Amino acid sequence: MKKAIACLTLATLLAGSGASAQTPPGTDPPKGGASAGVDLATFLARHRTRIMRADADHDGRVSRAEWAAWWDARPGKGPYDPAGRFRAIDADGDGFLTAEEVDATSTKRFARLDADHDGRVVRAERPCRAK
Repeated sequence: MKKAIACLTLATLLAGSGASAQTPPGTDPPKGGASAGVDLATFLARHRTRIMRADADHDGRVSRAEWAAWWDARPGKGPYDPAGRFRAIDADGDGFLTAEEVDATSTKRFARLDADHDGRVVRAERPCRAK
């Protein structure tokens, strides 16, 4: 049942995001389209969604064990030091990652990546994606 609700919620969000992402009438879309980069809200949502996928028991937080199991199942797909990355995100050191901690860490990362401070991170500002 939880899986069905989660799928329905995701489908609803995806259906609504397409309509809200359209350019309002009378305004010009940003030059370069997709190459215009991502804003902070999009950056945070992507990182939060990706990291919170490790929440196996769906309690709204990721434990060390859930984190380790998630990355062990995906060798070569995650951080080079998953345990170190967990410690870096777990600001209060309680052994759990919350959406708030993920957002705080991602906000700092966004600020580091946004070299021209225009509120958007473009491909050229992301060293792992610039090639």
